[in-house]
Amino acid sequence: MAIFHLSIKTVSRSTGRSAVAAAAYRTGDKLTNERDGRHHDYTRRSGVDGSFIMAPTACDWALDRSRLWNTAEQTEKRSNSVTAREYVLALPAELDATERSDLARAFAGALVERYAVAADVALHAPSREGDERNHHAHILTTTREVEPDGLGKKTRILDAAKTGGPEIESLRELWAMQCNEALERHNKPARVDHRSYERQGVEKMPTLHLGPTSVTIERKHQAKAERKGEDYQPRTFKAQENRRRRGLNERVRELAQELAGVIQKVRAAKKAAASSLVRAFGRSRRAEQETEARYAEMLRQREAEQRRQAEEQQERAAEVRRKVLKRQEEQKRRIESRLAQLIREAPEKRADLFARFYPTDPLARAVDAKLHRMGLEDLEAEEKAVRTGLERYEAQERQRRSDGPGMRMRGRGRGRGGPSRSRDRDTDPDPSDGGSGFKPF
Repeated sequence: MAIFHLSIKTVSRSTGRSAVAAAAYRTGDKLTNERDGRHHDYTRRSGVDGSFIMAPTACDWALDRSRLWNTAEQTEKRSNSVTAREYVLALPAELDATERSDLARAFAGALVERYAVAADVALHAPSREGDERNHHAHILTTTREVEPDGLGKKTRILDAAKTGGPEIESLRELWAMQCNEALERHNKPARVDHRSYERQGVEKMPTLHLGPTSVTIERKHQAKAERKGEDYQPRTFKAQENRRRRGLNERVRELAQELAGVIQKVRAAKKAAASSLVRAFGRSRRAEQETEARYAEMLRQREAEQRRQAEEQQERAAEVRRKVLKRQEEQKRRIESRLAQLIREAPEKRADLFARFYPTDPLARAVDAKLHRMGLEDLEAEEKAVRTGLERYEAQERQRRSDGPGMRMRGRGRGRGGPSRSRDRDTDPDPSDGGSGFKPF
């Protein structure tokens, strides 16, 4: 059956991408980014079934791929600008190459008409190691309107929080409608639906999208199992979950088929038996739902435990920071206290007091460091800070003595020996430094 897929992505400089490189890779072309001088040559790339550009009327300049995407790059000035928007479409494998190309062209034309942008379409074939039905198209569009003389204003409808969701839903509905019209026009019974199983009212569990990383892992282990002649078992969580869901869906389908057959037989014999079988089916379905609910609860508990562990780790880190800050404050107070004691002491006794504070004997120093809950490195840093503060104080004292008490005071009104009319500008002494007015920090 045909598979519905439409995803919308952006090409942004914030992720290190450029519209020129994206266009060259998608279309298997060779382009040069005039903005940074980089050459992008993907002409040897396989798997590109075809490419073409569509643009608004009277904008023929945009049909030149190099000019189009270099203009898009040069128009945007910000380092995190979005230079292109990409639409990835799953093309129905039931259609042939020409029909798939026409379908992609129809959707690209709708984008051009809807947003007045240019659309660069690349048709890709399935990879050799992938699903042979995976025909798809990449459509790169400009993020600005295309005008006859260049690019115009930004198209914001897909970026805005209020309009983006409804607009994307509208595009998904449009793509599903175009696919179904093409399938019907070419007499193909398959149909697609852009809605989820839940919105469709289908009792079926959807599978998870594996993504490139999981697909690579699964292909590697599948090839290894085939070489060894062993049964392949999924390795990644998503692949294992998909197998489980497919099994449940298959089981539900089988049960539904069995139930339908039994009901047809029972209707001919006795209608009461059909009611009993329906109840049995309901119990089976409820059991499956209970299993899924237990599994979801287990996941919720695991996430809650992870959040709790993260919160505990943050709390431990905060406690360590508080202890460090507390030790720093204690050491700062010790430095100020010891420096104040040294300043109050007579100059000839300061050396002895300093030696008592910071003995040279290794054992005494280790005991002192242990007593104050600090390492030898912290003790040496404290000693250095106290010594520096004391030397600064003594230098100021020597400068004050050299100036002398009879030095003429500078100030207004003393130029001719008269009394000063200005107030004394000396600051009050700080009681913590012995009345000297010296502040070490």
